[in-house]
Amino acid sequence: MMVKKSLAVALGAMLVAGSAAAVEVNPGAKGDLLIAPLFMTKGGWQSEFKVINTSVTDSAVAKVVFHAPGRSDEVLDFLIFLSPGDVWTGSVVENADGSVGVSSTDASSITVANSGACPAATGTPGFNPMQAKFTLPVATGYANIFQARMIRGIAPEADGTVSKAKILAAYSAACVANTPITAADTDNVLTGSVTMSNPLNGNKLSLGMTALANYDNLAYLSVGGLTSFATNIANSSKQQVEDALWSSNYTVPYNVSAGNASYATVTFPTKETFNLSAGSQYAPFFPAVNNVAADIGTAVPVGYDIRDEEEHKVGTVGCSFSPCRPDQTVSLPREVNVIAFVPGSGSSNAGLVYTSGFSKGWANVAIATDVSDTRSTVNYNNFGQAGSPALVTYIHWDVTGGSLQGTWQYAAKTATPAAN
Repeated sequence: MMVKKSLAVALGAMLVAGSAAAVEVNPGAKGDLLIAPLFMTKGGWQSEFKVINTSVTDSAVAKVVFHAPGRSDEVLDFLIFLSPGDVWTGSVVENADGSVGVSSTDASSITVANSGACPAATGTPGFNPMQAKFTLPVATGYANIFQARMIRGIAPEADGTVSKAKILAAYSAACVANTPITAADTDNVLTGSVTMSNPLNGNKLSLGMTALANYDNLAYLSVGGLTSFATNIANSSKQQVEDALWSSNYTVPYNVSAGNASYATVTFPTKETFNLSAGSQYAPFFPAVNNVAADIGTAVPVGYDIRDEEEHKVGTVGCSFSPCRPDQTVSLPREVNVIAFVPGSGSSNAGLVYTSGFSKGWANVAIATDVSDTRSTVNYNNFGQAGSPALVTYIHWDVTGGSLQGTWQYAAKTATPAAN
């Protein structure tokens, strides 16, 4: 009986090893690509990032890339070196001179320069926010964390930990030797979170990062080099990432009664207007003809069905899906969009939605839809489904109890995998 069981396990492992995996959002929140849909800084805000290597046997090198909210410009990137079971912590903060940088005393933070196309074999511990400084002093943005590769076989030190310096040296040596990176070198072991806090008013919000599994990076990622979904660094194309993120009919609850405030955020991590949305399959992302110098590219139309808690409906604010007028005022022009729900009536726009006479209820955030025409494998993800590659969250603050209570969650959505 034991022989049969062992044989079945071995055959199962062979089948898994021989099958091609497809990039997907992992509901278990572990993967080889993490996306933080929002961070905030300035005005007292700071955003703490945590990235965890859940492997207790192997080390991992990852590249953290921060993007500006308007066009996804890369404003800062660096490598982190995670030993088995390690947690990296770093904070996006505003410097005294108004610039923005990343502060970290974590041992996994090593300031390292490039030596040719590869990172140097040694570096300086820690990130100084006046040196690890954004190229633009943005107040909001989003971040991607790409797993570069696993580093295996480093013997622990006397105290049982694995040296971060040895992880860096091994990664640098493999890059210099041009040792190929395969899908087997990028385990789905990363998970992470972002916590936004403001000590000036006590606000604090935390959200787990979206984790995509089987992105399968194939390139040695260097400091300062462009790392976008359009640069073909992985087994998975930008279009396949979009297919994994494809969803529709995002549901956002709101409460704008006295002492309450509600917001929605919509992030388009694959729009990448800075390179004219190269590689995207999503038609609303494409810039208008001869609009290559546009500051924020093409705005994406959006409609909001506003309802109270008792089935009453205000009606659709703005556009009711594509095709929409090019000058539609209710649209999302940026890669990171923050939308406030406010009581009363008025002219809604990209950042403001009036709830008329309703103080509590929910809104259906209907982003202009397109049909996914790319898939990673047959019968996978949302191929052929109408939707958009977006990450939508909602934020609510409640001060009615005398102390500030904050909630930050992903919006409920419709994600229907293809039937064939």
